[in-house]
Amino acid sequence: MKRRIVTICLLVYKNAEELEPTIAALERQVFQGFDAEIIISDDGSKSYDTKILEEYAARLRKKYFEVRVNVNEENVGTVKHLNKVFRMAKGTILIPHSSGDAFYRESSLATLVEKMEKSGKRIFTTRRLDLYPDGKRKKRPSIYTGVWMKFFPNSFLRSMICKRNVLSGCCTIYRKDLLEEQGYFDEEYHLVEDYPFYTELLLQKESFGWCRDVIFCHRIGGVSTGKIHPSIYKDIERMREKLLKRSDLDKKTARFLEQNRTEREG
Repeated sequence: MKRRIVTICLLVYKNAEELEPTIAALERQVFQGFDAEIIISDDGSKSYDTKILEEYAARLRKKYFEVRVNVNEENVGTVKHLNKVFRMAKGTILIPHSSGDAFYRESSLATLVEKMEKSGKRIFTTRRLDLYPDGKRKKRPSIYTGVWMKFFPNSFLRSMICKRNVLSGCCTIYRKDLLEEQGYFDEEYHLVEDYPFYTELLLQKESFGWCRDVIFCHRIGGVSTGKIHPSIYKDIERMREKLLKRSDLDKKTARFLEQNRTEREG
């Protein structure tokens, strides 16, 4: 019988020095019932010798079904990079992963796949442990996020659009058929792949799976959590401009977007 394949898409850009805890956590994973492949992909870094990625891949090949290394000749940005690696993946379940992030426990990968499959959902999100440079740690998002999404979807969607992205890209996994159906992430965006994608799915009434367990450790200081890159703001403005063209927004959300545009243009 053909075994299921899960693909972990490990993205690197200028931060290969943070790979060690990520690789070590992958080596510790204990799972059965499916095969897991890993794609280690660098987005055109010039700050280090990318041959080191093959050394990490050799370590992981002792445990995983298949480990591949991809190096982009030029930097293409987070959105196009993820799309490229997702298309390369052999798995039916795709797990985005970044240098510096790590699975929380030895059973995290197995728990994640089991709970997603049991849920029957095509998109599944969890909690994470944020690790700050000063040693502080905090679990996010709230354990009640799943209740909010399930029982108050309109309120959740409005908050996602008008306030901030509650869900974390490093904690959200996908069935490949959902990404194929949606045409993958919208490449009009440069660095923000998850926020526009989530809002679009919520508007389409796609149901998200939820796990209140902490599955990932997330190192604070990356592109979305450290010093904010100007492209992040541009991507969010672009998303809001696109949303303004929709006719299926509730009045409160549409009014917020109109006011936000006026403030930006004023």
